[in-house]
Amino acid sequence: MKDKLYYQTDKLQSLIDWDNIMKMDRYAGGHDDQMQGLFKDSEVIAHWKSGDWQGMVATCVKLPTGEYVIYNDYYGSCSGCDAWDGACDDDVKKLCIDLANSAYVFKSIEDVKNFLSDTSESNRDGNYDWFKAEDSASGLLQELNKL
Repeated sequence: MKDKLYYQTDKLQSLIDWDNIMKMDRYAGGHDDQMQGLFKDSEVIAHWKSGDWQGMVATCVKLPTGEYVIYNDYYGSCSGCDAWDGACDDDVKKLCIDLANSAYVFKSIEDVKNFLSDTSESNRDGNYDWFKAEDSASGLLQELNKL
């Protein structure tokens, strides 16, 4: 999609708020805090999650540069199905870097909405984690449309 910006992975990694993330509690299903506190000086625009004990979570933040970032992840109810539960510091660093590396960056909130609402086969196939069964794309889009 032409509206999606491609960052060098080290640029988004440099924006991870390590001071904040590393002191967060690490419990099953605790993705809300980590997802909303991932990037330094960012503003949470919308946050969505499915289910109670396990499912998907998606977040949209606005960076200090004015760009918008979206990212999603899975969560579970125990250490066997949720990587955050009891994770050591090295595991948390890897999880956060993986989130940053899989994030999409957009110039505007309208570009984000266009991406999330594009249900064409080519967009669905190329962005599988956003458009699979739990459909975090439509969930996050619903939250953005409430604004």
